[in-house]
Amino acid sequence: MKKVIAFLLILLTANAVYGVSEITLNDVERPNGAVLFIVDGLGSSYFYPEYTPYAIDGNGLLKTDAPNLTFGSRVVDVKVPTPSTGIAHSVIVTGYSGADEELVGYPDATLYDVTRRYGFINMAIMQKGDFSNMRKEQDIIMYSPNNSINNPSVSIQANNPYDGIYELMYDWKMKFPAYLDNKSGYERYSAYNKWGIDAASAVVWEMAAKHPSQRFLLTVNIGAIDSGGHYLGNDDYVRLISDLDRDFYPLYEMASENNIALFFTADHGMSFAVKGAQRGGHGSGKYSSMQESLRIPFAVFSSNVDAGVLQGEYGQEDIAPTVLGVLDLPDTLQYGDGEAINLKNYASVFVNADTGYNVSLWSNGVRVTGGSDSELVFAGLPLNANYRIEAAGSGGKYDEEFVLDSDKLFSFIDDKPGFGKREMIAAGLIMVVNVAGLIVIRRIKD
Repeated sequence: MKKVIAFLLILLTANAVYGVSEITLNDVERPNGAVLFIVDGLGSSYFYPEYTPYAIDGNGLLKTDAPNLTFGSRVVDVKVPTPSTGIAHSVIVTGYSGADEELVGYPDATLYDVTRRYGFINMAIMQKGDFSNMRKEQDIIMYSPNNSINNPSVSIQANNPYDGIYELMYDWKMKFPAYLDNKSGYERYSAYNKWGIDAASAVVWEMAAKHPSQRFLLTVNIGAIDSGGHYLGNDDYVRLISDLDRDFYPLYEMASENNIALFFTADHGMSFAVKGAQRGGHGSGKYSSMQESLRIPFAVFSSNVDAGVLQGEYGQEDIAPTVLGVLDLPDTLQYGDGEAINLKNYASVFVNADTGYNVSLWSNGVRVTGGSDSELVFAGLPLNANYRIEAAGSGGKYDEEFVLDSDKLFSFIDDKPGFGKREMIAAGLIMVVNVAGLIVIRRIKD
């Protein structure tokens, strides 16, 4: 019976994943997977060449050069709405500036819901930001339940683990104590970070070498920069950033060699009351309004993104739609108010429609492409060109002209009662679960 249920689940979910028709019009390089790398407490003021960090009393603070953390396409000015770990991680993954940890658990609220729908595996290695709803969004996550560097612990939550990944994460869990042996103070904090980076590199290598056709999103949180700011002070905080710059490079190199997109950011920054302060902060009253707490890095490396420095003011809520855009996925975040930062060197048009709709894309009076499906993707379109989209179906006809300066999403869904494809899949899954439950109850009674 278990095998029958498993087969039905696979059959039903396969329709959800593969019910997308994609038409690529030009040669495009899109990444095979992605790493969303979040450094807890890393303020861009402390290593971006454009900024000088200041203490609350107005005196300048130490900073460092970090060339390995300013790679690819780097966005100069990104600020967080709330410099608090749980809230900030919620903003990053939902694209909503008012997000909290509860919202992450809502249907279709996060980028993980989108990636999963398009066949990605969601994995994570997180030292902080690993609250319950964040863990539930992952197929598998290795995390630190107590957030302690002096007495650390590591757990693995496998909701739907991919082949070989649980075993790999377990191996890295067992390697953790060796990283910290005979280390204390600043060196222990640095080693704590390095273990997380090395474990992430191992997962990327495993996927690239053994499962090259399987797309994935690996979320990483490195926690000791934040802890160092809180408990070691400004000097060691900056030293930890320098160590991160050194230890991060192998992961960057592995990503670039295997066509893996790399998104580098932070949940919030860090502030200090005076120069030489032994403790810092970011969320409480005197720290929370400082630019050093609010300004975070955001850099993107991907085969479909040109390197450069991007000016302008952006928010943390813009990260999730930007990640989806680079991965050639539609921004269907249910609650998002962020806007994708235009980094990709081409554009895609996404169409959601009833299956009865015929959709055509035109340019300069010439039909470029078209199709009929519930979900269509027209990828590889030149930027800043004029297009017209036509759609005809049971709900009538639709016609719109537009300039394609970024990805576009069009929806042609008839507003009528009844079940669409997603509702039918959901109903099928519920039916399978209910039948399985009745069988279990009957066996218990017997």
